[in-house]
Amino acid sequence: MTKPSKMLLWVLPGLLMLALLAGGFAWHQWSSFKRDQGIQRLEWQGLRISAQGLFINRLNYVQSTDKGLDLALEVDGINLGISSLFKPFPARSLHVDRLRLELLSLPGEHEDGASTTPLEQYERWAAWLPQRLNIADLQLDLPCAKGRCDERGALQLQHAGESLLPLDARLEMQRNGRQLSLTVGAQHSDEMHSLIEAKLLIDEQPRLETRQQLNRTGELLLWNGTLSMGSLPEAPWLLDWLGEWTSYEPTALPDMPTDMRLGAGWALALPQLPGAVLDWHGAAGDLRLSAHLPAFWPVIGLGELQGEIDLAANGQNGLWLPTELKANFRLRPEPALVAELPKSLRPTLLNVDIAPVDTGTIQGRLPLQLRLEAQGSSPATLQASVQLATAPPYALDVEQARLQLRSSNLLLEELSLQGLDAALSFSGRVDLERVVLQLHKASRVTLARLNSGELAASQLRAELPQPLSLQIERNEAGSTAWHARGPMELRLGALDQPQLITQGWRWSGQLDVDATRLNASGPLTNDAGLTLATNLNKAWDGSLQVSGKLQEVFLRAGNPLARSFAAWPAAIELNSGRLLGDGKIALPTGSGTPSGSLTLEARGLAGIFDRTEISGLDARLAGTLRRNHLQMNITELRLAQLNPGFTFGPLLLRGAYSASVDQPEQGRLSWQTAETQILGGRFWLEPATLDLAKANQQLNARLQGVQLSEVLAAYPTEGLTGSGIIDGSFEVHRSATGLSVQQGQLAARAPGGVLRFRSAKIEALGQANPAMRIVAEALHDFHYDLLSSDVRYDETGKLNLGLRLNGRNPALEGGRPINFAINLEEDIPALLTSLQLSDRVSETIQRRVQERLR
Repeated sequence: MTKPSKMLLWVLPGLLMLALLAGGFAWHQWSSFKRDQGIQRLEWQGLRISAQGLFINRLNYVQSTDKGLDLALEVDGINLGISSLFKPFPARSLHVDRLRLELLSLPGEHEDGASTTPLEQYERWAAWLPQRLNIADLQLDLPCAKGRCDERGALQLQHAGESLLPLDARLEMQRNGRQLSLTVGAQHSDEMHSLIEAKLLIDEQPRLETRQQLNRTGELLLWNGTLSMGSLPEAPWLLDWLGEWTSYEPTALPDMPTDMRLGAGWALALPQLPGAVLDWHGAAGDLRLSAHLPAFWPVIGLGELQGEIDLAANGQNGLWLPTELKANFRLRPEPALVAELPKSLRPTLLNVDIAPVDTGTIQGRLPLQLRLEAQGSSPATLQASVQLATAPPYALDVEQARLQLRSSNLLLEELSLQGLDAALSFSGRVDLERVVLQLHKASRVTLARLNSGELAASQLRAELPQPLSLQIERNEAGSTAWHARGPMELRLGALDQPQLITQGWRWSGQLDVDATRLNASGPLTNDAGLTLATNLNKAWDGSLQVSGKLQEVFLRAGNPLARSFAAWPAAIELNSGRLLGDGKIALPTGSGTPSGSLTLEARGLAGIFDRTEISGLDARLAGTLRRNHLQMNITELRLAQLNPGFTFGPLLLRGAYSASVDQPEQGRLSWQTAETQILGGRFWLEPATLDLAKANQQLNARLQGVQLSEVLAAYPTEGLTGSGIIDGSFEVHRSATGLSVQQGQLAARAPGGVLRFRSAKIEALGQANPAMRIVAEALHDFHYDLLSSDVRYDETGKLNLGLRLNGRNPALEGGRPINFAINLEEDIPALLTSLQLSDRVSETIQRRVQERLR
């Protein structure tokens, strides 16, 4: 074997290995590129390559990126003509028999909504266009407002070659036997000046024309253009087509609006940022628009528009202001445009009338008369005279503005408003940094009825005794802050709530509200004469805090509490004394539990509690509510006198009561002091805690220093008198059926006392019975040295006394000792009833007892 042959045997495997490595690397790079670009499918059939170009019978391409681009492309009959294999791009021509594009989604917009693609990037992309492009059958499957829309047409494009301009393009779309064509022609005299002309044709008849000139001067792009449309007899057909791209069904046109006209002209200067990015926010120049739409026409993103508008505007540093304006049009807003409004407030039709006012020529001022009318379930009207300052300092002055709103039934979340009628008069000024408005005294809001849960109110009326100010400011960070402050009067003809007695209420005070919180303070009164000094604070993202102070109530003039709150016991009548109080409550948002505090002070109260007269009641109560738990501290309760049929007192109580809000009647009552002066002595309960949730409990009671003379004077027995001091102790049992005494003891103090019982009935009984004669004679003047008794009292009110009485009558048988054992039984409720039917109590109590007996 020759030496070259041996070398070739060594070189060929090496070359093959390098080729395999290069191919593997290329495949790895291609796989990485496909993965990064989201290319899920790239397949072709019938590929042929020649020196004149490339032909592919069929191409399938699917791409889905993380940025949101999702598309599928199917192309038939691709014929790409090139100049040579060494310089394939830009291509001389590209012909496609059929192209079908299914676009599922596009990448999301930037946060500011503006395009950041540099103008130079568009120019680089355009450089790749073939000199001649022809797509014979163009099929598009695109997302639209109705879901998916299918369009079909053709595309032809031709340009000069190495330079993009001059360029001619034609896009044709077919629908229902008609053809819509868009022709574009562009040329330039040099690299700095370009001219673009475009026409929209329907069935080869020109309908819309535009001419635009682009000139570059330094860092500015000067854009001048015109747009015009003289008539559109094909409007019904075009409207049907556009209806697929709107989120609602456009209104059918009754007649062909052949006189539909549209004209626009502009001269703009657009700054170019680094990278040839156009700064649209900094655009400046002049704009003029004139439109005449005799029938409703859909405008994507806005709705259906009908009417006339003539506008001339000037822009400086991104701020555009009209220099001439006249408009009279109607708008059926697109549903998405009013979706954030409550359903009852969404207008179905907006009528806008803007007319210039002839007040003489004032340089830099544009006076206008504005009328806006909204039709729907809640019709509204806005009228105002405005003056626009079209020269610095820019501002809009609003005068004689009046807003009227009516709604028969307005639903705002859980709030239902019926018969709303609002009329607001205001004036103010709007500039680039703030809005300052004054709501005038003539403003008012009336409401037939309001419902929210268990709360219902009728005949509401809100008025302004003085102007209310509203200020809106925009800070450097771009956020908006607003603030409303001023007096307000609110009247309710009737307020219905389970805890309140239905009647009218009134509030008059200061309103202070902004984007973070609400504050309202002022007196709250009702028809019953109740007056509260109230303060309401509500952080929009926090709890509602309400505080109130009860104006001193003089009960001699009436009891407004009893006539305001349904929970006031009907058995309590207060006709004298004074009441004071204040409280706070916090209602957190969400599932948080309310909290609050209450202080109530009573001075010299007198009246009736059930069948007992009370007088001289002084009390101070302090309550708190935390975590669904109620705590009431009785700092001191002192009652000068009680009269359930006999008089006793004063009574003193110091203690506390605690309970769950869910079961307020099953709490715990504790006391350190619970005592009263009764019949010349003292009765008290030993310090204890009473758990109302338990079925049975025991209390210890003591009696000390009771004057027997006062006991006998209170007891309705004729001819019975006596003296002595009584002490005792009792075990009081509480059960579900009532109170009882199982073991009770009474005893007179040494050395005893005297009992005298002289009665015609007992004398007559003694004459008929010798044994009873001795008893009667002994009790005429009985000096006892022992008086004791067992005490039993059951839940039905039966009192049993087992009396033991030892002593003597000095005038009987030489004063020999006599011992008595007497069992007495008394029906205490019946005894009290008999006392309450006498003149020992007021006529009110006597009447109540008589009504119960009946």
